[in-house]
Amino acid sequence: MRMNRTLAYGLSCLHYLGQNNGGQWNQVADIARFQGLPAPYCNKVLQALVHAGMVESQKGKGYRLRKDLDGISVWQLMEAFTFNGAPKAEREQVSNKLYETLRAEVNHWLVGLTVQDIVEMMREEERRAREGTSED
Repeated sequence: MRMNRTLAYGLSCLHYLGQNNGGQWNQVADIARFQGLPAPYCNKVLQALVHAGMVESQKGKGYRLRKDLDGISVWQLMEAFTFNGAPKAEREQVSNKLYETLRAEVNHWLVGLTVQDIVEMMREEERRAREGTSED
């Protein structure tokens, strides 16, 4: 499955908010600068996360997590950016049936995978990379 830019940015924004949350509000400019994202696009991504109920916003204050990263499944994140609002086909076509079957299987697997799991996988890969370079 191809990961689109919006999904990658959403993951980056959630990661930042998870690391810098502590109930504090975070400005789009700070999130975008730290993660190397364009601020206008970062703002749109954050608004989608607000709409999905993962993040909350307050005018003049910024954004903060509404749920812990352990409480956000990758499936929910993907739903927020890829499947919600997708137009329905007027008639069932073979390609739509294949897509729906694939979607059901991917959703089944992703339901148990949280954003925090992804963060921990990244940290583990970084740790292995550091150990691998120190052995050489």
